[in-house]
Amino acid sequence: MAASTIKDLASRARALRDARGRRVLIGIAGAPGAGKSTLADGLLDLLGAEAALVPMDGFHLSQRQLAELGRADRKGAPDTFDAAGFAAILRRVRETPGEDVFVPRFDRSIEEPIAAGLRVPAGAEIVLT
Repeated sequence: MAASTIKDLASRARALRDARGRRVLIGIAGAPGAGKSTLADGLLDLLGAEAALVPMDGFHLSQRQLAELGRADRKGAPDTFDAAGFAAILRRVRETPGEDVFVPRFDRSIEEPIAAGLRVPAGAEIVLT
């Protein structure tokens, strides 16, 4: 992705935050392998401490849960995520901008979600997801 595109998106994110006068959540959507993580990383690099990330990957069901549900072969399908948990944490992040919020992350080395693996700092005014 071109650096100018990421710079433009970072500027737009700041403008949105400034226009709303409060923390904003910005969703990045796309197919697997489309570059969502690359885009998020580039934005985080440019936005610095004013931004944080809540990746949906942290809400994968564990390998054990997938096996018990007979869904291990479909990991990544919509029903293999804790969608309600993801929505709840996004609400909490949006509604409590003065608090640190710990969120899960996904550890690719063990193919498991890690509880409280990331922190959305109280001062992060732009939250990517």
